[in-house]
Amino acid sequence: MTRPALTYWDYVKLDAIHNLQSERQTECYDEVMFIAVHQHFEFWFAQVIRDLREIIRQLTGAPPEVASAAALLHRCNLEFGLATQGFDVMKTLTRESFLAFRGALQHTSGLQSVQLTVIELLVGREAGELYHHRIDGPGMRDFLARYGGPDGLLSAVLAEVRQTGNLRQAYDRVAAVAQPAELAALQRELVTLDRQLADWRRRHAETAAKVLGRDFSESAGTVGNTHSCRDNLEIGKQHTRRYFADLDDQFTALAQETSA
Repeated sequence: MTRPALTYWDYVKLDAIHNLQSERQTECYDEVMFIAVHQHFEFWFAQVIRDLREIIRQLTGAPPEVASAAALLHRCNLEFGLATQGFDVMKTLTRESFLAFRGALQHTSGLQSVQLTVIELLVGREAGELYHHRIDGPGMRDFLARYGGPDGLLSAVLAEVRQTGNLRQAYDRVAAVAQPAELAALQRELVTLDRQLADWRRRHAETAAKVLGRDFSESAGTVGNTHSCRDNLEIGKQHTRRYFADLDDQFTALAQETSA
């Protein structure tokens, strides 16, 4: 039997995309945009995760593919940058419009993004550095019930990292053997990714503060606890760290050396 010709709309699942915002909770006009931006985050996070796994594979191969890994990491950084642009769209949301549907979000919060946590685990976050249990409330308990525990996704990713290593460990193995020019290119991309990750929580908090106004620090966060949105996001910021901060000066020196 002859298969029907593949069409653009079938290939990119256009009908499914049209339905992605169909589960909105209110009739508020801006809620669809709010959902779409967060889906935009998660679509790009999924691709970043896919790329990080391939970059780790390339760096841990025998021999390591340093140049290819640096090139793919450059693309990965572009993808993460595109995801971050969603905050610019979110900042157009007025406080009045957000409050019109915020109550319907119940315990929903961007702090429940498991894919962002997976990215951090693949880059360098260790099991003892997971902080989600510090945000005590129904929403985060739902998160831990879904993704925590010995059979959850986070445990599976940690087991994967124990076998393959994370990005930080992969870099440490190749740093002593890579050619200076290749190493400089890789370091440039590692520092870029590291800074973008560290900046994510700040931009999330800044966007929430702009949209919520006084409610940012006065009202309970949507994860359902007694802390304000500001306090919830501050916990995430406090437990976000740089994984390649030591390369800031080293990259500068290597870049100057290879350009001389």
